Amino acid sequence: MPHQGAERQAPPRREAGRLPRRAALLTAAAGIAVALAIVVCATAPPPKLEPAGHGGAAGINTTGTQRAVPCDGETVPVAQAPQSTPRDEWRRGSMPYLYQVDPQYKDVPYSNGTFEAQGCGPTALAMVYIDLTGDTSMGPAEMADFSTRNGYSTDGEGSSWLLMSEGAERLGLASATIASTPQAMSAELAAGHPVICIMGPGAFTSVGHYIAIEGLDEGGKAIVHDPNSRARSLGRWGLSAVCAEAEAAWSFSVA
Repeated sequence: MPHQGAERQAPPRREAGRLPRRAALLTAAAGIAVALAIVVCATAPPPKLEPAGHGGAAGINTTGTQRAVPCDGETVPVAQAPQSTPRDEWRRGSMPYLYQVDPQYKDVPYSNGTFEAQGCGPTALAMVYIDLTGDTSMGPAEMADFSTRNGYSTDGEGSSWLLMSEGAERLGLASATIASTPQAMSAELAAGHPVICIMGPGAFTSVGHYIAIEGLDEGGKAIVHDPNSRARSLGRWGLSAVCAEAEAAWSFSVA
């Protein structure tokens, strides 16, 4: 190894080509340390990626592995089409998980397309309606028919925002437009009023998408029911992350 500093004297001639015993031991130790560091770096696992949505969801893998980890720690495969909460389990005070991509709903005609592509609005409103009333006659397909008959289904653009205000009132719900802020949303959810948000591009959609929020968990995170994703529904979302991407929000109660 070259010496540091040009002012140092060369070793005596008789020592040329040799290192003192102490220096030789230090050099060997340094070589072993470097080798160990290389092995550690080569075998260490990659760093964990943060969830999508700028820290919005807790306990959810959104890195493309097609697996999700719900709050109870169980690993659930989500590559398969999600199954909605069965109709015989729909109850007042318990928001069901309903999915527009569920095989039993995905081919229902809606908005001059399929329910799978366009049905988030009726699905979100059906979840809120069942939660507040316990009425099991208005599932996603029936809500889609209601929306179409009353002019809330658009031509290839999904559901009009009026479905969440005027449409909800036709169903006997009280609907209030609320500010898309954590404070406003937290107050409504704490009062027992479920919320529907229309989301802009971000963690939930690349275009536009309705999601329902059932309430808040013990840590103040939003319990999201995403009509298009079991994975996102299994997570817990910070209200700041949700509100940052929400274009509008409505809260609901029984009129």
